[in-house]
Amino acid sequence: MSIIHVTQIASKIRELFEGKIDLTDIGENDSQRTVKVLSRCLAAYAVYNYTGCPCAEAALSVVDGGDDNGIDAIYYSPSSRQMVMVQSKWIQKGTGEPESGEIGKFCQGIRDLFNMNFDRFNQKLQNKQTTIEHALQEYDTRYTVILIDTGDRGLAEHGQRQIDDLLHEMNDAGEGVDEQLVEFERMNQGRVHSSLALSAGNQPIDFEVGLSHWGKISEPYSAFYGMVAGEEVAKWWTDNGRRLFDKNLRQVLGKTDVNDEIRATIISAPDKFWYFNNGITIVATKIEKSMVGGNTRDIGSFKLTGASVVNGAQTVSTIGSYLKEGGIGLNKVKVQVRVINLSEAPESFGAEVTRTNNRQNKIENRDFVSQDPEQVRIKTELAIDGVDYNIVRSNSFKASDKSFDLQEATAAIACCSGDPRLAVQAKREIGKFYEDLNKGLYKTIFNGSTTGRYVFSCIKIARVVDVYLLSKISKLSKKSGRYYGLLVHGNRIITLVAVQRLTLNIAAKENDFELDAGKLVSVTDKMIQTIFDYLEEKYADNMLGTLFKNLSKCKDIVEYCKNQNIA
Repeated sequence: MSIIHVTQIASKIRELFEGKIDLTDIGENDSQRTVKVLSRCLAAYAVYNYTGCPCAEAALSVVDGGDDNGIDAIYYSPSSRQMVMVQSKWIQKGTGEPESGEIGKFCQGIRDLFNMNFDRFNQKLQNKQTTIEHALQEYDTRYTVILIDTGDRGLAEHGQRQIDDLLHEMNDAGEGVDEQLVEFERMNQGRVHSSLALSAGNQPIDFEVGLSHWGKISEPYSAFYGMVAGEEVAKWWTDNGRRLFDKNLRQVLGKTDVNDEIRATIISAPDKFWYFNNGITIVATKIEKSMVGGNTRDIGSFKLTGASVVNGAQTVSTIGSYLKEGGIGLNKVKVQVRVINLSEAPESFGAEVTRTNNRQNKIENRDFVSQDPEQVRIKTELAIDGVDYNIVRSNSFKASDKSFDLQEATAAIACCSGDPRLAVQAKREIGKFYEDLNKGLYKTIFNGSTTGRYVFSCIKIARVVDVYLLSKISKLSKKSGRYYGLLVHGNRIITLVAVQRLTLNIAAKENDFELDAGKLVSVTDKMIQTIFDYLEEKYADNMLGTLFKNLSKCKDIVEYCKNQNIA
């Protein structure tokens, strides 16, 4: 059936993307035009399928062409802090798998990307440099490497080994740290065909929901609510996949902190899931209650027609994926579910429900920091000195000479601590600082001895270094290469070694501390060159984007700088 499947895949992806992708560099008489067009459509589909972004955005993510350095599409979602890198291979016969040489080129392209060697890519990717740099610098960005093709086999040993080596290199945090920032997805012919079959035409789906302890709302529109067993939610995902979320604004966001916490609750406290989870909202064009359960409210079975999960995609997908991976204990999981009947509601009501359910801001661990008495004390101390310390997450907050927020303070204190572990964590995943407000990383930097003036001193130190790094970057003849990568990726370690050299980690704790910005800039400049020379000597083959998130290697760099006789 390979040829039939390949033909069906070709027809569908051309329908979705051909008119939206840039094909101007493929000649009309090019003998490989059809294969090249289909390969680009396939790359766009990988982005579309994985992120749930609009087709037009997926089409714009395609960078395939001459000098693409093995990367055929790249996409970054600021809302989910997820970057997707794709290599696509159209195999017309539908047999075999991608060649190991092409996979090797893809892996090297990703290494060049993380090393910020943008001059090794074509103009299409270089046009996305600002967005890519933002993704690489943003706190908590996670990365997905996708290999998509129309072959019918698994990867050959050599090709798989190259992928495994890349993932090991990118996820190696050193000293036994187990934090996966990069994951790999392979979509071969079978997976592509199945996913297209599930979403073909975005046809409405029908399924049954069993609600226990259910209730009903009749005015102004009909709706039902109750609890659903985790095993049943998993079955929704198994049977329907992403089709469940056709109307959901955010779809499935990949691996996120929220998904990790949902999974952790399933594993460690399945009986408390109902208390910890926000639940699921479903809209349906028609809802019919069966006779199961009779007139009691203990259990009820409801048939949904034209159903869509408009809020709770992360809950559904995480529960479904957990079962698919062999997880157990879902029989103890209960999920709160609302089912809203659109049959008698105005035509626009379904869209209104979707929009308002997804407009609510996600509560993150850092949001609870504003309730910590120590933070309130620090904020009060700074306010007395005329400094605004914003501890509540806000999109409208703007930093100034006399204002900063929690995230900037966390990174600044970590870099001024003299502890490489804290500086690396601030670079790798700053959200870890807010996971437990009673101990660990958080209490190391925010405790009774942390004064408001010390926090502001750390801010001023870090800003001097950041401004100097930006000035160095602005003077570079090209925004590419390892020196450029050092200035971007190495900012936290550069700050830390400069602070150590001037013992500012001690001096900043004094109430009468005065920063000599000129001296800090001079030392920072010398530290940059010292680190760069050492990188070229010892870590010439390492990706800088991941090296500065590796604690063992950063400790080595810090120790080396400490032992150098630098005037």
